[in-house]
Amino acid sequence: MRRIRKFFGLVVAALVLGLFPAQAQRLYLNATGTGAGLGFSFAGQTSFSMGLALGAGARELAGPFGLEGSFGLEVQQGTAAFNLGFQGIFHFERYGTGISPLAGLGFDVFFGGNQTTFALRGLAGAEYFLNRQSSLVFTTEPSLSFADQTVFGVVMRAGLRIYP
Repeated sequence: MRRIRKFFGLVVAALVLGLFPAQAQRLYLNATGTGAGLGFSFAGQTSFSMGLALGAGARELAGPFGLEGSFGLEVQQGTAAFNLGFQGIFHFERYGTGISPLAGLGFDVFFGGNQTTFALRGLAGAEYFLNRQSSLVFTTEPSLSFADQTVFGVVMRAGLRIYP
């Protein structure tokens, strides 16, 4: 019985994940350029970081909801870390209409600096459409990171989004 439930769960997950990309209205590439962040640890240490991230996503998978994955490099206090991220994004306006506010939740994993760090993050920002194929994206991303200590951080990013 357990095997049947597990098999059924895998089939449902495969169907859901397979149908979402087919329903996507717009796929995009995201170059968030440079991001600057400030982290506050609960142990009293404050740090500044700089990063670069490239991502890809699908807008309006299920109504206004979309998904995005990203890969980045972050430098903080003399160490560099690679970043893999995944987030769900809610777009408040339709594709191609002036300024589109957005909000989301995400999960990041940082590899580097002799440790692996996990982070939960929020996202609030706006997308300004230059034309039907490109837009400028401005976001503020509060995050809570977990490693040796818990760190609250805020990152502000600006970049270009291309809709092929």
